[in-house]
Amino acid sequence: MTDTYVPASAIATSARAPIPIALCADDYAQNQAIDDGILHLLSERRLSAVSCFSNSPRWLQRSAPALREAAGDAAGAAAAAADIGLHFNLTEDFGAAAGAPYRLRGLILRSLFTRLDSKSLRQRLNAQLDAFEAGYGRPPAFIDGHQHVHQLPGVRQVLLQVLGARYGDVPVWVRNTVPASAAWRGKPLVLKLLGGAMTATALRGLGIPSNRGFAGVYGFDRADYAACFAEWLQAAAPGMLIMCHPAAAVGDGDEIAAQRPVEYHFLRSPEFLAMLEGAGVRLAPLSGMEMTD
Repeated sequence: MTDTYVPASAIATSARAPIPIALCADDYAQNQAIDDGILHLLSERRLSAVSCFSNSPRWLQRSAPALREAAGDAAGAAAAAADIGLHFNLTEDFGAAAGAPYRLRGLILRSLFTRLDSKSLRQRLNAQLDAFEAGYGRPPAFIDGHQHVHQLPGVRQVLLQVLGARYGDVPVWVRNTVPASAAWRGKPLVLKLLGGAMTATALRGLGIPSNRGFAGVYGFDRADYAACFAEWLQAAAPGMLIMCHPAAAVGDGDEIAAQRPVEYHFLRSPEFLAMLEGAGVRLAPLSGMEMTD
C-alpha cells in the first residue's frame, strides 16, 4: 500500500487557526422579544458582543438585571465572554409620546450643515453612559450608535471628547462602518461615506481600538439571510465585525420586527455553525484581539 500524497498547501490550510471575528447583536433592551432572542443566543455562544439601549425604559429594571444574571450564571457564562457595550441613541423613542430628540434624516442633515448642539449631545451621551454603568455595573466594552449616529459629523467629535475625558486609559473600542470588502456598494458604501471612513481615521489617529472591516448591512428584507451571511464571511479577516438584529419573536413598534426572527433562527441553526467552520472563522470579543492595522 502506498501513502496518499497530500499537498503542502492543503496541510497548511487544515492547520491554520480559525479567523477571529466579532458578531454583535444590536438593540438590546428595545423590547422583550429582542432581549429574549439575544439572551438565548448568548447562552448558546452564538454572539460575541451585545449593544445596549441604556436609555430604554426597560434597561434598569428588566434588561440590565437579566444581562447581569446571564453573565454570572454558570450555565450561561458565554455572556461573560462577550463584549457588552452602549448603543448610543438619538433616534429611537421606544413608543414614548415625547418622542426621540431627532428623526434620522433630520439628524443627518443637521450634522452635515454643522447645526447640532454639542452641549446637548454631550449631556445625552453622558446620561446614557451613566445609565449603562448603573445598570451593568461597569463601563461599556465598546460604544456604537443606533442607526450609526455616533459616526456623524458633530456627533463623532463629541463622542471622542467624552470618551477621552471619561475613560482615559480604559480600553473602550468604538465601531466603524468601513465595509470589510471594497467591492461592496449600496448601503455599505453609503455608511462609509457618511462618516464611517472619517471615524476610522479619527480612531486610528487617537489610538482608540476599532474593528477591522464591517459587515451585516442589508435591507432587513431577506428571507435568505443565510446567503447574506455567507457573502459577509467571504471577507472575513481578524477583527472584522458583523452586526445582527435578532429577536425571538415579532415585537411591537419596530420597523424591522418581521426580519428579526429570521436572523434569530438562522443564528441558532446548525447551518450557521457549519458556515463558520467552513469559512475557517470563530466568534470572539473584539476586546480580546489586537485591533491594529
